Amino acid sequence: MSDSDLYSRLLFPKKHGYPLFHPQPFDDLLEPARRIGTEIGDVGIVTQEGSFDPIFNILRAKDDPSNRFGVPPAFESVSLGPEDIATRTLFHLPGSDISNTTVVKKRIDVEAGIEDNVFIPLGAGAVIEVSTNSKQTGLLLLPDGASRWDLRQQKVFRDYALKHAQNWYSFVNGDLGRMVGNGDLYLVTGVTKSTSWSVAAVENHSGEGKVSLRLKAAQVGNAGASRAWEWESASSSVDSGPRRNAGEELWRDNQTVFLRGFKVALRLMSLRRPKAVSIVNANWSDMSSTGTFGFFFAIAAANTIGSQCELLFAKPSQYE
Repeated sequence: MSDSDLYSRLLFPKKHGYPLFHPQPFDDLLEPARRIGTEIGDVGIVTQEGSFDPIFNILRAKDDPSNRFGVPPAFESVSLGPEDIATRTLFHLPGSDISNTTVVKKRIDVEAGIEDNVFIPLGAGAVIEVSTNSKQTGLLLLPDGASRWDLRQQKVFRDYALKHAQNWYSFVNGDLGRMVGNGDLYLVTGVTKSTSWSVAAVENHSGEGKVSLRLKAAQVGNAGASRAWEWESASSSVDSGPRRNAGEELWRDNQTVFLRGFKVALRLMSLRRPKAVSIVNANWSDMSSTGTFGFFFAIAAANTIGSQCELLFAKPSQYE
């Protein structure tokens, strides 16, 4: 199992959405899109490495930077008002962590961290030790906390996916040549984003004793610093961000640590014997066996012969 799969499998039951092992936006996105990061209305894929790769956005105009690859046939943008998005600033408080198990965070440098936030003060030589006795640990650290945005009118996006699912796959696999598997397109209805983060996916193969990792302050005071904290050990099982180019300003809340939304897939149906619509609750075994992700609560199914569609839908509230 990859580090990304282990991380998402361990944190998915916390019910914040799908955990991204690499929350940072892709470097090749245009600057306006990188400033925002993943947003509600994005249609894209989750990569094997644990990043979200947006392809187009249904809330944006055709010529918007978010739609740099173009848009599907018969594209029409969806209009929402400010009241349609539920915003919860600092839903996760600064200094908080999210893990599948109990972890202990401790400052081991001279300047001990303040109560409830070991990440403050941040200075040269600052070191934090994170330890656990678990055999498997998925861990997200949020030095600056994280805020949450969610679509209130879920039905608007669900109906839109039903209407346009076929065009989406034709565009992505035909015009763009992405070779995206059926069921791997996602329509984002909610995001949790942070300014900084550290993640770890660790297995204790011996099964005995404590596992400890250390974070250290990185390039403090340098305007081109990659990130405020970084892991001491260089390993594929840990990561920190954001990474920034020299002289690039720090953009707030553009690092997407959790995604929520609809999973879109085409299903062949017989016009004579249409398949019944089922209400289902996705679990991790379903997701891992198919290579798709159950934090998305819907499957749009379209008939390739006629225009009939059906939808499998599980209420998002069950995962909040």
